[in-house]
Parts: sequence; structure tokens; C-alpha cells
Amino acid sequence: MASDKLRVGFVGAGGIAQGAHFPGWQALDDAEIVAICDIKEETAAKAAAAAGVAKKNIFADYNEMLEKVELDVVDVCTPNCYHKAPVVAALNAGRHVIVEKPAATSVAEVEEMIAAKNRAKKLLMIAQSMRFGGEALAAKRFVDAGGMGDIYWAQAELLRPRGVPAWGAFISKEMSDGGPCYDLAVHVLDLSLHLMGFPEPTRVSANIWLEISDKPSIMKHDPKKFTVPDELAAGFIRFENGACISLATSWAVNAPGGTHKVFLAGTKAGMSNPPLTIVREEYGMLTNATAQVLPESGIKSHSEEIRQFAEAIQTGGPSPVPPEQALITQRILDGIYESAAKGREVKV
Repeated sequence: MASDKLRVGFVGAGGIAQGAHFPGWQALDDAEIVAICDIKEETAAKAAAAAGVAKKNIFADYNEMLEKVELDVVDVCTPNCYHKAPVVAALNAGRHVIVEKPAATSVAEVEEMIAAKNRAKKLLMIAQSMRFGGEALAAKRFVDAGGMGDIYWAQAELLRPRGVPAWGAFISKEMSDGGPCYDLAVHVLDLSLHLMGFPEPTRVSANIWLEISDKPSIMKHDPKKFTVPDELAAGFIRFENGACISLATSWAVNAPGGTHKVFLAGTKAGMSNPPLTIVREEYGMLTNATAQVLPESGIKSHSEEIRQFAEAIQTGGPSPVPPEQALITQRILDGIYESAAKGREVKV
């Protein structure tokens, strides 16, 4: 490429792109956003103005963008059901790709993305931003240093009592396919798996419910447009190494308050996050130590994930969140919906 900077093009330029991904790229001295693609003309124009992109580099068709603009990186921020096609097209065109979570809406789609990545010999990263907050980075350092010992159980919860998104395509099955499983559970599930070293899953037993969100309520979304299958999901995941994860997520449930936590039980210590708390038996007592994560106090997770991705491209390093890991996450998510449909435990 002629420029020393990474030249970035966006496919999908809505809220997550402008609110999270744009600032990440704009914070880098060695990257620039040079092209925008969105099927909504107004969204594309607003995004281009925010990113300083020339009108000639605004597109409604990502294939045209890939053909006409010299790019190093494509950042895909489309709704869930429209991740695979632009990711594969960009990889086939020889670009590195970062795509919003979840990677896709089925194991087969993730496998297609991995195959395209392997053919292109380019980096593909899934934007699992929860890994990149200061406390999550510190937790990973503690785990990697052996502080937890063997992790054998995790409890992952991200529950909202009344939090159905009233914006974007979240509640449309045609656009997003799944509800809080794809929006919220994917975050705490990925972080749990990341800290556990991505053990091989074997079985999933789960249920999903839709009791509140398709009826009038205090929430601001239109219940008539709620077509995804779940507002609440709970499951139990077994792994080949004997470890397990208890998982729960909701957009709407009659609970006294929201919860957001990942708890890990290890042979040397326990860990809960957030806030990052380490539990150990020391000096004849059980101690709870809340970490002060001072070096990372200014880290913004979305910006950090993009910084690490850009660094990997420039140094020839591995993808910070490789699609092979997202495939494991997707197998579990597919298993949750399959188990709920069949009313029994399923293999994954």
C-alpha cells in the first residue's frame, strides 16, 4: 500500500461502528478510516462526516467498496445475520477483517469464515470487547501466571430486568436471529472460555423463554416487532476436561436488579469480575482481595481490542480473538437453541 497507515473501510456504519469502533481507529496514529459502506444513505453520510471520509468513498454495496478503494482492513458492524457475506468477501479480496460479535449465527457460517481466512492468509478477529477491559486483562494475567490453578467451574451471568433494545435490529429474527444469547451471553461466555483456556465443549442443556417482551410493558421497544425467540436463556455446559459453566442471560425478567458477573472456581483460588476479586485460603483464613487495576485505569475495551488488532497486523502476530475460538462459542450458542427446542441435553 502507498500509505504507511492502515487504511480501514467499514461495512455497516450504525451505532456500534460510530460509538465504539470509530474512536478506536481514530485513536491510532498509524490508521485512518477511508471508506464507509451502509445500505442506509443517511447513516452512511453521517458516519462519513464523523470519520472525515470523502463522498467518493461512500458506498451502498461493499463489493463496490472492495473493488474501488485500496484498503488494508475491513471492519464489519452489520446486524448478526449479515456478518458472514461481507467478512468472506473482504477476506477473498485480500483484506484483514474485524467483525462484531457474535461471529455469525451458525457454526456453518463461522466455518466458512475460517476457510476464507485460511485461503487469504489474512487476520480475522471477532470483536469480543469484554476481554479487553482493564479488569479482564488483569484477570487473564493472573490466570496465565497460574494463580487460579485448574479452573473447573464458571458461573456467567448478564441479566437485565427490563432492557430490551429499542434501537437497531436486535429484536428482529430476520436481522439478528437470536436475542440476549447473541447480544449479551456471548460476552460473558467468551470471557469465561477465554479465562478457562477454551476447553472442548461436549454437551449443553438449556432453555429459553419469551414471556414479557412480546407484550406491552414499561419498555420502549415495539412488542409487535419482537420476533427473536428469546428474552431469557439459562444453560449448563459440560467440557471434555470435566469443567462446567452455568450460564444465564436476559433482556427481560422479573428480577430485583441486573447482574453482570463471571465467577471462576479454581483449585488455587476463586475469581469474580466485576469488580475483580480474588478469593484464596491464606494464613489460616479465606481472604477476598479486590484488585486495584491502576495501570489499565484508562483503557476502553473497544479501543483496546482495535489497538491490539492493528498491532497484530503490523507485527505479523496472531489474531487477538481468532475465529477458531469463536467457533467454540458458536457451537455452544447453537447448542443452547437446539437444547431448548428439543427439551433435552444435546451434544455440541
